[in-house]
Amino acid sequence: MFLNRTWSNSEKLCFISEIRIFDVKHPDEIIIQDYYTNRSYKFNDINLLLLPLFSGVKYYPFVGKIANNFAPFVSAKVGPLLTLDGAESGTFREKWNTNLDYYFTLGGYFGVGADLLMSNSTILSIRVGYDILPMKGQIDGSDQYNGALVRFGFNWKK
Repeated sequence: MFLNRTWSNSEKLCFISEIRIFDVKHPDEIIIQDYYTNRSYKFNDINLLLLPLFSGVKYYPFVGKIANNFAPFVSAKVGPLLTLDGAESGTFREKWNTNLDYYFTLGGYFGVGADLLMSNSTILSIRVGYDILPMKGQIDGSDQYNGALVRFGFNWKK
């Protein structure tokens, strides 16, 4: 989930603040259904939340050069990354209250995209980029959770 706010300084440059919530899953996590009891069980389950709080810029290099409400951009963001590592077993309270570990690091994002301006003051935003989400050590089997990001979003102009 993404929550963001954009401030325009000029037609070519916008400032962005953004908070995201990532629920990280183990690559080999599987859910098995017990047909006798009708219960499901998770194997290779990890309880990890990543909360990046990024600030950055969005630069529109082709302002006034492309018609039809199409605005390509380049974006870069940086900021603190809060990692919440819950216990791997137990009740919900035991996982997220009693046995919770947390870590702070710095992360970032860079990417490209395009805004499609609609007639009713809405913007369809499409972007492709790369998240840089390092850890301070091994957390649930990895020292980084970097990865590609494809995002489609609807925004409203005020």
